[in-house]
Amino acid sequence: MQGKTIVITGGNAGIGLATAMLFAQNGANVAIIGRRADRNAEALAQLHGLAGACAAFSGDVADKDFLQSTMQRVVDQFGGLHYAFNNAGIEQGMIPLPQQTEEEFQKIYDINVKGVWLSMQAEIPHVLASGGGCIVNTSSMSGHVGLAQVSMYTASKHAILGLTKSVALEYAAQGVRVNAVSPGLVSTELLDRLVSGNPQAFEMVRAMIPMGRFGGAEEVAKAVLYLCRDATYTTGHALVVDGGWTVP
Repeated sequence: MQGKTIVITGGNAGIGLATAMLFAQNGANVAIIGRRADRNAEALAQLHGLAGACAAFSGDVADKDFLQSTMQRVVDQFGGLHYAFNNAGIEQGMIPLPQQTEEEFQKIYDINVKGVWLSMQAEIPHVLASGGGCIVNTSSMSGHVGLAQVSMYTASKHAILGLTKSVALEYAAQGVRVNAVSPGLVSTELLDRLVSGNPQAFEMVRAMIPMGRFGGAEEVAKAVLYLCRDATYTTGHALVVDGGWTVP
């Protein structure tokens, strides 16, 4: 992957950072995008010294002007854009439907759906200009099934699959593949927040996974690498990485 460049939203922690490290180890230039400048700096410190060159940009994926200018800065710095991993997203706490608010709905959709849509708008012209490549969007196992009391999040992850399939068809003949990765329960800060302070809930949830364990962020990163580098005849696909949770 020498000379190739990937941009990763939500790239300063968890699955995003694990993916950034894996691509950098394989020689790619990596540009990470995150809202918090301090976390971006910490991520760059971890990426320092790996094979690929790295950069970080602080901003909001729901901000069109920020994304457009950032993609241009990435291209100016690294000479092109070949891959993108649209991974930025937020979760929803388990809340009964009547107690869910419009404000929370809007926040989830701005980041999880609008953010992916705007990111692809900003990325695809540069990927085309670089001779083609691949975009991977982060959905979730909840993009394939229903989960009670997290309807806003679940709907947003279903929406990402629809965006992925539609844009994949739009650019299939132009050398841009668009796929999704659908992680299950992965050992990240997000999981820690969901079961924080409740060891019983932690064990109960883990027992529901057919493989009997939580996934690792690096395991999802490997799926992203596969979709970008190796799955050259694959587009519009959602690769589920969930330990068997959604197996019918």
